[in-house]
Amino acid sequence: MNIVRKFSSVTIVFFMIIIQLLESAAVLFTDSKNSAILILLVVNLLITAALLLQYRNYKLRRIDFIREINDEADSSLNATLDNMPIGVIRYNGETLEPEWFNPFVDMIYKGNERVLNKKDIEQILQIDASEINKYVTVGSKKYNINADKEKSIIYLSDATVEASSQDRISNSRSVIASISIDNYDDVTDLITDSERSQVNNFISGALEAFGKEYGLFIRRINANRYYFFCNYRILSNLMEDKFKILEEFRESAIEQKYSLTLSMGISYGWSDYPAIGKMSLNNLELALVRGGDQVVLRENTPQSHPVYYGGNSESHMQKSRTRARAVAGALRTLINESDNVIIVGHRYPDMDAFGAAIAMKTFTNMTGKEAFVVYDEEQLLPDVRRAIDKINQDADGYAHILRLDSIKEHQTKNSLLIMVDHSKVSQTLSLDLYQSFDKVVVVDHHRRDDDFPEHALLNYIESSASSASELATELLQFHGVKERKMSNLEASIILAGIAMDTQHFTKSTTARTFEAAAYLRQRGADNDLIKMISATDFEEYKKVNELVLDATFLEGGIAITCGRENKKYDNITTAKAADNLLDMAGISASFTITHHENGYVSISARSRNGYNVQTLMEAMGGGGHFNNAATQIYEKTISQIEEDLIKLIKERVENK
Repeated sequence: MNIVRKFSSVTIVFFMIIIQLLESAAVLFTDSKNSAILILLVVNLLITAALLLQYRNYKLRRIDFIREINDEADSSLNATLDNMPIGVIRYNGETLEPEWFNPFVDMIYKGNERVLNKKDIEQILQIDASEINKYVTVGSKKYNINADKEKSIIYLSDATVEASSQDRISNSRSVIASISIDNYDDVTDLITDSERSQVNNFISGALEAFGKEYGLFIRRINANRYYFFCNYRILSNLMEDKFKILEEFRESAIEQKYSLTLSMGISYGWSDYPAIGKMSLNNLELALVRGGDQVVLRENTPQSHPVYYGGNSESHMQKSRTRARAVAGALRTLINESDNVIIVGHRYPDMDAFGAAIAMKTFTNMTGKEAFVVYDEEQLLPDVRRAIDKINQDADGYAHILRLDSIKEHQTKNSLLIMVDHSKVSQTLSLDLYQSFDKVVVVDHHRRDDDFPEHALLNYIESSASSASELATELLQFHGVKERKMSNLEASIILAGIAMDTQHFTKSTTARTFEAAAYLRQRGADNDLIKMISATDFEEYKKVNELVLDATFLEGGIAITCGRENKKYDNITTAKAADNLLDMAGISASFTITHHENGYVSISARSRNGYNVQTLMEAMGGGGHFNNAATQIYEKTISQIEEDLIKLIKERVENK
């Protein structure tokens, strides 16, 4: 308004002067027409110049006015930034060095006592990127993070009360745990009632002490099954202690000369107690099929994944074969209800996978149904190829050992899929083939994990068994058909599978392993056939020896060997190198790392003397058996993978 008023007054004065000049000119030059025109022209020019000058002055005054307003706004904003309870940090987008921060940040980091630096910025941005916990802890307080990475600005607001409330709510989640006493039946089968009471008292005393230490509500359901209930706060204490009860119970049992261990399935969540309880039981089953002596923990949400604790003792084979008989009966029923059976092993199937597949084919034929063993021509190992070639010499064998691309001709909507020697969906021979089945059965001797078929109708998983071929042979023994329906070649291939996984019966064998072998020998298994199928190629023999000679050794009896960068190896070569290293004196675990023919890096792990390689391979994306495990890794070099493996091995030593 001031500018407008100034503009109006100046204009009025100017025009008054012009009018006076015109009047004077008119009096002086009334007789001259040309002079009058000239005067009017000059006057117009003067008026135009005056208006242009006035407009310029107006623009300058307006810019000054805007600057004055901006200065006042900047002063107000700076005062607000200095006094509001929100920390504002501006940092260099490239170096992450702090460039400016308001006084509230000084208060957060206690001024001169603690200078904000690049590491603080890195920590804040790392927490923000995780999208899991948006709080940064400074001293006793927690601050909410809001990072604008485009403008390189971070905002921190005090969220101590909010975080505390969230922690209280989170810690109030309900926890249901199922506990099983492993090997209870084996320990108490052949003892007196008074001795059984001593065993029960030992178990009850150990679990009552466990419950008292952590504040758990524990109740016994039957002789070998317990439950406990608590909230998530107590569960977090158990996780922090890594469920030390497993080791304490095992050691106490050894002192009492009991071969007892604990397995737990634990789940937690909000209010839906039936679902939490069911998840707890499922987790317990998973712990048991993985070999026991471990905890499987999983939140009661669809997107959650199991977390494993323990599993540091070898699985014990159950003396009772009741389960094998029950599974054989259930499998017969499923086969009778199906049109036919399709049998697959894992990718790049070894002799154990193929032997188990042949055993399941024989089981199906004994039931009176047709079965087909599927293989991929591009994934055949030398010994499996020799076995297939031998079978294909027989007309019936050729008709029922089929390539992957031809199995669709025989598959129906009511076909049954049997997965042998693997329980991971990601490891199956063909994911497309697996997904086309509604009915699935699993026969495996590796520890089960979360990548398990969701619609499996039946599973026979015994991690204590030497091989999948052994488990499949047990099912054959309990089929119930007395007639002989197995050829000498089929029996030889199945026995070759057991021999391969046990290194010719020198590793992971139990009485049940030899019973299965004896059954196969009675059915005509031929040693000459087995030697022919399992023979080693000379080039493969050279590669195995190269790997063994290149091995390096770590403390604690650990051997690691890496393949040559310019060479590729198949699964058999990699596995044999690990086996040969383990045969050396003083070696507790061996690892072979090689470039596989299919483009990834493969690790084959072997162990003895109670060293668990399965958990190490699980941590690297694989899995397997307690003493026999493997993994496949993409997009990393051999040296990088070797560093990762050594780091995991050292962490295990430090955590003991």
